Amino acid sequence: MDDKQLFFEFLELEKYRISLSLGECQLDSLPLGKGETGIVFKARMNGNDVALKFFLFKGDDEGKVIWLNKLKARYLTLSLLETRNNIVQYADFDIVTIHGEEIPVLVMKLYKCSLEEYRNILSVDTFLKLFRFLTNTVHFLHSMGICHGAIRPRNILVDDHHEFVLTDVSIVESSDSGCSDITAIGEVLQWYAFGNTGNDAAVSKVFPSLKMYDEIVERCLTEDSSRRFRSVDEILSFIEIQKERDPNELLKEFSLICRKNFPKELPEFVHCSDQTKINKLFSEFVSRKDFFGSNLIYFTDVERNIFSPQICKNGYIKFDNSAQYKVLDIWIHSDNDMRNDYILVHHSNTLPEKVNGKDVYRWAVYKDHTQITWEEAMNGFAESDGDIIALDRTKIEFYNRIPREGYTFIALNHLHSLASPANTGTLRDYFFRFSFSYVNRYILEDMNNLSKQHISALRRK
Repeated sequence: MDDKQLFFEFLELEKYRISLSLGECQLDSLPLGKGETGIVFKARMNGNDVALKFFLFKGDDEGKVIWLNKLKARYLTLSLLETRNNIVQYADFDIVTIHGEEIPVLVMKLYKCSLEEYRNILSVDTFLKLFRFLTNTVHFLHSMGICHGAIRPRNILVDDHHEFVLTDVSIVESSDSGCSDITAIGEVLQWYAFGNTGNDAAVSKVFPSLKMYDEIVERCLTEDSSRRFRSVDEILSFIEIQKERDPNELLKEFSLICRKNFPKELPEFVHCSDQTKINKLFSEFVSRKDFFGSNLIYFTDVERNIFSPQICKNGYIKFDNSAQYKVLDIWIHSDNDMRNDYILVHHSNTLPEKVNGKDVYRWAVYKDHTQITWEEAMNGFAESDGDIIALDRTKIEFYNRIPREGYTFIALNHLHSLASPANTGTLRDYFFRFSFSYVNRYILEDMNNLSKQHISALRRK
């Protein structure tokens, strides 16, 4: 009888209660997840929710002793790491003895979900955050002589603050090149964009503003050793070379687009509700997406995203790969400093779209004409007349229509003072004011004065 069968019989007999060194545990009857080497349960211990990972082994007694010793060594090595910010937090390593068989168990912090479950809305910001997490974590592990060897979406967990952590870290000799981890970076990024791996399409098909990452993913996955990244340092060096864009060139291009579309009014302020002019302005940014890359962002009252626009039918504009707005009017400010330049967009309440007879604000379009539900698009399968159809994710366009009236603020990331993370509170305060009165020149002048104060404060430091 193998450990797995013994283990489940034991849990049922004990009504899912076990005793560990840290205290008594009451396990949920259904596991959180199952893998090749173990099973994870949510449990209650000493008044706290924890996760317990039980490791199960198939093989002879001699092999099990070697395997168990390696597990203990792995836990000790990880516990002694100088920092574990990106690594799952372990509380204890223990042994449960069942009919003379030793089953190791890790007591861990309970996390919100895995990356597999977290991927419900595609976001450029989340893609970039995931890239930074993967490169930072793999770089750290490799510097400590550790190769993970099994980085995949289910081994990336998400905490209550939407931060990522890595679990199931393995230990190998420091001479290992860590090639599998470099490959895994490309696979996880590809999976986040398309919902699967082995996809020949470029990431920019889903995230148009992230064209630079097409080559990063391709070079992580290629079998051509002359092109494949050999380390995280090589990936980061490539990023630095590619993303270099003179701030003055960015400021000049943003100012140029604004002024050439409103030559009679700018510099200073211009207010516009002419939809033809608004579409022409946004079309200029569509044509310059590759130039701006991730340097152009838009803020709402709750979040910030990379601005990568697309003109849609019926007067709608997509601000990124899915968020769709109905623009009412805009304010533009431009002056000689150029760091104060921005576009403030006033968007209206919108009506839902009819998909499969239901009113929805989120849906997708397959092959440019077939409407499918958001859930079908995320799952990669659609149902039609009782048949299940596998979807080619490269041919799916997502739509997330913003239903409520409000404002968005478009500016160059970190170049406009209100785009700085330290000053976004000021911007949110003005969004609050916008919700109570129609925006006018006087409110915006007040906002600009505060922006200049932020810049002045930065210069004095």
